[in-house]
Amino acid sequence: MKKLCLVLVAISLFPLCQAQQFSFQMHFRDAVGNRDSITLGYDPAATDSLDAAFGEVNVITTPFSSGLDVRTGSIWFQSYAWTQYGLTAFESKTQIVPEACGGANFWSLSPIIGIQVVSDHFPVTASWDRNLFNGPCSNGSLFTGWSPNGWWDVGPSDFREILSQEDSVSFYQSNHYYIKGTDTLYIYWVALTDSTFLGMGLGDLQQNANVIRTFPNPVKDYVNIQCSPAFGEIAGIALYNSLGQLVYASPQLPGIDMAGFPSGMYLLKVSSKTAGIALHKIFKI
Repeated sequence: MKKLCLVLVAISLFPLCQAQQFSFQMHFRDAVGNRDSITLGYDPAATDSLDAAFGEVNVITTPFSSGLDVRTGSIWFQSYAWTQYGLTAFESKTQIVPEACGGANFWSLSPIIGIQVVSDHFPVTASWDRNLFNGPCSNGSLFTGWSPNGWWDVGPSDFREILSQEDSVSFYQSNHYYIKGTDTLYIYWVALTDSTFLGMGLGDLQQNANVIRTFPNPVKDYVNIQCSPAFGEIAGIALYNSLGQLVYASPQLPGIDMAGFPSGMYLLKVSSKTAGIALHKIFKI
């Protein structure tokens, strides 16, 4: 009977120590030798919020360490979209995100992790084991200092390192940051995805774009949507924010009430029953 009880206890504890499908450590060192590390990864069972099953603990109330402190977190995401969906603000040393692999549309396939770096001594060097990124769902993963609004067109003053091709990168303060008390949190991003992501630019997001007309665009409240008759019968429309999150879906036109949406760039996807899909950018002011 004792043995049976022990087995049942072990089984009941199993979900609390669940092993993620893919994870790796990212190590950081500042200009005077301070060091810190975080653990990142993906799993089909993970969520965009904190998952205790994967060892994620909210340390948002813990003061930052002097010298160098690196955390994953939702501060940047919170300001753009998460407040709208009621998700908890967090900072953690571990973040496992939902797996998304094998799609053809960047806006709905890339798990994106925000990384917050607090340091008194830039440049900071990040390093990782590039040999871990040879799988079909991770070989397009990257680390960048440019926000997800436009990182496929990274300028010369920013960096975009493909994790399967490099072992490390040194970087300076990001153009994206937040002030928390007396600390400045510089924001960077890791995308964990397959190699189809790497070849995607803004031009690729314009598939059949000429068949869609939206007005007004930029939009403040309600945006009207019209499609060319040659595009065929509409099967549905979907709207994604700059994080790739689905924020609106409908089986039909003619428009979307965006009055309560955060400002920024959105991607409209219109599906036809006969002509595939059409993609179109909408700017919310």
